[in-house]
Amino acid sequence: MVSNTILRYVVDDIAKDLKQTFKEKSIQKSQIAYYVMIVANRLKSQHISKISSGAYVHAFTDLPVHIEPIGSNPNNIAGRKRIVLPNAIYDFHKDGGIDYLSYWDREAVSVECIDTPEFTRRTFTRTTPKESERLYYDKYEKPSASNPYYYRQGKYLYLLGLECSDVATLEIGIYSTFDPLTKIDLDAEFEFPEELLLILKRQVLDLGRFSLKMPQDRANDGIDSTLLSGANDQKLVSVNDPINQTQQ
Repeated sequence: MVSNTILRYVVDDIAKDLKQTFKEKSIQKSQIAYYVMIVANRLKSQHISKISSGAYVHAFTDLPVHIEPIGSNPNNIAGRKRIVLPNAIYDFHKDGGIDYLSYWDREAVSVECIDTPEFTRRTFTRTTPKESERLYYDKYEKPSASNPYYYRQGKYLYLLGLECSDVATLEIGIYSTFDPLTKIDLDAEFEFPEELLLILKRQVLDLGRFSLKMPQDRANDGIDSTLLSGANDQKLVSVNDPINQTQQ
């Protein structure tokens, strides 16, 4: 079940628990939010990969098909039709972070009959640059406007079969990751499996406790700590290290 809470509630709850444990120390809420994003992305990706559900699919329409006139490395290849992923996605096996990619073929449907949903008219099939060569040897698999393919390189999806088509926009459904911390809205809905909130909290608390337990005697106060700590702080060297080998 998708959680109906907001991120601020999760962060405040964890901050309160940490404060009760470490009353003389504090940790910034921005740091806690960062920990929450790290753990949440990991748990959510594991959850999505285990079940078949549309709970976390984000659909984007009217993505412009573009041809870059001048290429630049990496992955920005001139002369090929492509779209840009509208958001970062989970890096699942065989680009499973992309649920579907499609476009509306208006020429294939009469003006009077438009009862078919637009996203179902022409659906792309995933391929790779290495695998795409064989597609052109089979008339049933050959890329075309009615049988399009895509392959991914970084944030770009390159399109095969639309070379002679005037298709201008596409629709895509993706499994988006959480936004980076610089874009996070603490008051936005926190799209996360409710049944995993307890695990999320426990793991973030572990990270927070580890951070707060870090010793404070490493501050740069100008004092040579080796003079204060004595031999116990000396670096241990293995007996097998060349520094301990006597010359024959």
